[in-house]
Amino acid sequence: SSGINAEWPLRPGGKLCVIVDLVDQKHLLVDGPTTGVPRTVVRINQVSITDIKIDIPRGCKSKKVRVESEKAEVTSKFQNSGLFKKAEAKRSKAAMDDFGRFKARVAKVSRNRKIRSTVRKLKKSS
Repeated sequence: SSGINAEWPLRPGGKLCVIVDLVDQKHLLVDGPTTGVPRTVVRINQVSITDIKIDIPRGCKSKKVRVESEKAEVTSKFQNSGLFKKAEAKRSKAAMDDFGRFKARVAKVSRNRKIRSTVRKLKKSS
């Protein structure tokens, strides 16, 4: 089974859980005893599948999932992944206040000006 980042419930934000079984081509049985995701069936398009894997039998109990997840250090591996970093960046951007958005826009404009002037210089020299 592999670790997944489930949008649970009703897509509030990513919570890490484990695929326990495949129900059919479009549904997965997932369980996240360490992150508070209840054992439930979700649609495959509601999750982002990662390459983090743990060695569990198909359809095993939540206790076995918890033990194997902790042994494989799934949470720390996920926190080092690009998917987690992208989700954190999205959350921090959504939590910005008006002045934070203004500072980000000013920084983006100045960064783009520097890039544009460098590109112009390179075009002119070649």
